[in-house]
Formats: sequence, C-alpha cells, structure tokens
Amino acid sequence: MKTLKINTRAVIPVLTFAVGALWFIYGLKSYGWWGNNGPASGFFPSIVGIILAGISIIAFVDGLKREAPEYFKASYHPLLAAIATVLAALVIGFFPALLLYILGWLKLYEKYNWKLALSISVITTAACYGIFVMWLQVPFPAGYVFDLILG
Repeated sequence: MKTLKINTRAVIPVLTFAVGALWFIYGLKSYGWWGNNGPASGFFPSIVGIILAGISIIAFVDGLKREAPEYFKASYHPLLAAIATVLAALVIGFFPALLLYILGWLKLYEKYNWKLALSISVITTAACYGIFVMWLQVPFPAGYVFDLILG
C-alpha cells in the first residue's frame, strides 16, 4: 500500500481552498449575487472565490503526487516581509508600510543604492496612491498611529 505524504504542495491548496470558499459564501450572504440592474456587489468576490477553490482542488491533487520541496532560509524572506508589511500597515497605515517595504526590499535584499531605492519606492507608492485612492477611491487603513493622532 502506498503511503500518503502530506507536504506544503498539498497543505497550501487546502488553505487557499478555505479562503476561496469563505469569499464565495461571504460574497453571496453579505452582498448578494444578482440585483435588479445586473450583478450585485458580491458577484465578483464570489466568482473569484469559486475560481480559487477550483484551482486549489487541482493543486491539492497535483501536490499529493509530487515530492516535498526543499526550502532554504531565503525562501522565507518574501513571506516574512509580507507579514511585516501587513503588521506595519495596521500600525502606521498602508502607504507608509508599502513605502518601507519597497525601500527595505530594494536596499536590503536587492542591494540597490540609496538614491535609486528611495526614488523607486517614492514613485511606486505615489503611483499606487494616485491610482487606488485618488482615481478609484479605494479606502485603505490609516493605521493605529494616525487614528490616535487624528482622533
């Protein structure tokens, strides 16, 4: 009898399936699927949830067939940077955290010089702010520090 080896190639799709299923259910229950004039607010999150859950099933089955990958310390840098950025966004806000993430990654990991790293960080953060906040009017968290300052 063949033993079943569970590795990250099988575990991660289980997590992404759960996220997809939650988005599907949340989109349907909280926002609705279809309104009087067409798709409701929950249409897009529900579609993305269905697609993510479906792809996760395929990835899970494929992951069971493959050997466990080998990880090195450097493999965890993007994950740790993402976690640090999310935590920083909660404290200082999304855009200052984004600026620090890009600057830190370019300077510490990619070894860019300060001038280039800073200019790329500022331009990228400004572009994201302009596109998402000013143009698309997407609300982003200000962070605990700015909430305390602004009252």
